[in-house]
Amino acid sequence: MTTNALQFTLEAVDDSGVVGQSFLAVDGTGAPAVAYVIGTAAGAAVRVARRQNGHWTHENTGGFPAGDDVRISLSFDSGGVPHVAYRDGDSGNAIFGTRRDDGSWSLEAIPTQAGLVVRSAADVSMQIEPNLNDPPFADTPTVGYRDAFNGDSAAVARKIGGSWQISDVDAPSDARTGLSLAFDSSAGLRLAYFQGFDDGSPVIPQPLKLAQEEVSDAEHPPTFVNGVIDPAMRAAESVSMARGLFSKVLVAYADVRTRTVRAWSSSLGSEPRIEVVAEGNDANGPRFPSAAGDPHQTLFIAYLDDGQVVLARRGPAGWTSQPVATGDGWPSLEFGKDGTAHLAYGTGTLMYARGTVSSG
Repeated sequence: MTTNALQFTLEAVDDSGVVGQSFLAVDGTGAPAVAYVIGTAAGAAVRVARRQNGHWTHENTGGFPAGDDVRISLSFDSGGVPHVAYRDGDSGNAIFGTRRDDGSWSLEAIPTQAGLVVRSAADVSMQIEPNLNDPPFADTPTVGYRDAFNGDSAAVARKIGGSWQISDVDAPSDARTGLSLAFDSSAGLRLAYFQGFDDGSPVIPQPLKLAQEEVSDAEHPPTFVNGVIDPAMRAAESVSMARGLFSKVLVAYADVRTRTVRAWSSSLGSEPRIEVVAEGNDANGPRFPSAAGDPHQTLFIAYLDDGQVVLARRGPAGWTSQPVATGDGWPSLEFGKDGTAHLAYGTGTLMYARGTVSSG
């Protein structure tokens, strides 16, 4: 059997003033859900849409995010409860939200490294730790963010037993351009982020770094080891790390200067590699890449290309791309356990694309 391109069916999710960014996650039943931003009279608001029995439902969380420059995060726990995280538009705090049984949402500010004093955060990225029968870590909310209390350092907050543990991940940075947190299939935690330092250059160097959690326990916040994985980056745009992979790591990111989409990937037993997924030019506009892997560990990246949503796949000969649809809002890609590709993106309307592999 020869595997060909994914074949997508498209449908509208919400046309009520969608601002642009979105984040798609698949729940335990294989159903997609999307956290996104809509415009209201009170300002931009966080909404969650879920596809159940072939129809989309919409819930307003009561949250108001800051701008459209970093993704909202959405993740499900093992009981099917959705959770969101984002930067608050009023206070600048990192916010964590959970859906209650009655359909309402509870929202709370996440402490910074100051402890009880909450100060401005940025680049909020969250995932619920997978339930691998490993109490007390199973279903633990885990949030990565830039911590303004300590000079925009990278930090992680983990909620255990109702209390937040705060970990320092890396030193302060002069750049707040991107951070992405992801668990692999064995609940190993990593963060990909840019760390820029103003050295007087016309363009501040912003090397891409990867941090990995070391062994930790419930009594102490986790510690991290980190290192530069792409020292050549300048003027970075955004970063996305694939979740739930087994023996691979995939980080997708974009370069503002060259408009290229890049991928850093590693496989067990092989040397890491940096590859250009999509060349760029002045017409490309923002790329907003979204990284994911399917159940067979095939690597994929969705990105924008001058008004088109494009899907790239890593094959034996390198990266190949196929257009999916017309769109200009941040794409977000995730695969279900059955291998179905789920993709959210914007056109002014929030759209959803469902993809299956054709064979011949």
